[in-house]
Order: sequence, then C-alpha cells, then structure tokens
Amino acid sequence: MLTTKVCFRNDDVNSLTEPLMKLTEIFLKRKVPITHAVEPGNVTIETINWLKRLKSKHPHLIEIIQHGWDHTFNGKGEFGKGRSYEEQFIDLKRGKEKMESTFGDDFFPVITIPWDLYSQDTIKATNLLGFKVFCSHYDSRISRRLFYSLGHVLARGQLFGKHISNHLKYYPGTQMLQIDAAISLIKTYLDRFGNECEFFSTEKVLLAFEKVRKLIPVVVFLFHHKYHLKEGHFQLVKDVLDELQHREDVEFLNHSRIYEDYREASRTT
Repeated sequence: MLTTKVCFRNDDVNSLTEPLMKLTEIFLKRKVPITHAVEPGNVTIETINWLKRLKSKHPHLIEIIQHGWDHTFNGKGEFGKGRSYEEQFIDLKRGKEKMESTFGDDFFPVITIPWDLYSQDTIKATNLLGFKVFCSHYDSRISRRLFYSLGHVLARGQLFGKHISNHLKYYPGTQMLQIDAAISLIKTYLDRFGNECEFFSTEKVLLAFEKVRKLIPVVVFLFHHKYHLKEGHFQLVKDVLDELQHREDVEFLNHSRIYEDYREASRTT
C-alpha cells in the first residue's frame, strides 16, 4: 500500500485572533502537525508568545516558518517584478533576522511569498540568505503540468514570468528545496484584501486530494485562518482531517520532515 504524505500550512500569521487559535486547536486536538507562516513585519508580541508556548508544549505539532516581510501589496505583490533586487533583499533579510532572533531554533528557515508573486531577484535573495525551502504552488491541471514539464526540460523555475513547480526538487540554480502547496479549501476569494471567500465542500476537497495524490507523493494543503469566520468553516477543516486520519495510507508531517526526507535524494535526480 502506497502511503501519501500530507502537510498543512497556514499563511498570514500576524495578530492573535480567534480564527487562528481555533484552527490551531483543531490540529492539536487531533495530534496533526500544522505549519504557521509568520509575517515578521506584522506579528504581534501576543502571537509570538502564544507560538512559543505552543511550540514548547507541542514541539512536533507546531512548525514556524516565514511569510515574506509585512505582506504589503506593492503593485505586483510584495516581491513581484515591481521591486528591485536590493529592495527585496532588504525586506527578506530583516524578516529572516527577526524570525531568528524572535524564535531561535524554533524557526525552520522556509520562505513563502505572499500571493505567490515573485521574480528571479526574489529567488536570488532567498537563496543567498540561506533559506532551506522555497514554497509556492502546484497546479494539478493537465495544462499546467505540461507547462511544468517544459520548464523542467529547460531547468527553469519560471517561464514567461509564470511559476514552474519543481515540487520536492531543488529550485533550479539554488540550494533551496521546493515544497509547493497543491490543495486549498477556498474555492473563490471574494475580497482580495479582506476575509470574504467561498469554500469548497468536504467532498470536493477530498476528491481533489484523491486526484493530486496520484500525481505527487507529498500533498500540501494551504490554509488562511482569517477566512474561517463561521462554525461551518471550522467544521470543514474537522471533517477533512477526520477523514484523512481514518486512512491507513496517509501520513502527516511538516516541512522540516519533508526536507529531511527529500533533500539528499533530490540532489541526485
């Protein structure tokens, strides 16, 4: 029986809110790891202290990584083509330094870029700064997979400004393993800078999982806790987790475990 490894990442961690705490509690109650991607320029002292307490109490269930700098939309994302290499390097550097000084060894050097909008200057900066993992997205549609295949042949991380998923392999020309998210519970964002959205049903999420697991051995789910405003939104998370937990062919892990499992093998492929 082939086991699929599953990882859960939650972006946009800044203020300590009820949705953030409730989402986290759902995972802790089930003893399933959750990765929190922290905005170093925005994270509050309350959130910092809360994360530290949780990490101390549940070291294998809580993972802390970096989400950009302050999540400012600069025309083409926080780190898109509208910003110079120097501007990007400064923000990424001060973000990493804050994560290291604030969380110490509890910080695992993974970088996720807000809105998934980045340039090759972003890659150059994150690689130079010593991030071990670069996270973006994996799109399972056949058209995107064909596009990815072309990028793989050409050993590229982007083509025509579009992301090429090198999931579980090193981003071309870098020392960063790429771990891309493949499934979101959100169907449509109704307010790009707010918290209104439409969610998929539990059935649709699980169907997406069944499709994706046939294509890749590690499936990353992406959450944005700020959109979970109603009890039904949390019930969706519970239902998905409970269904996956009942399966003998699913293993839960975090980014550091994925990195350890794939970092050497990926260098030889």
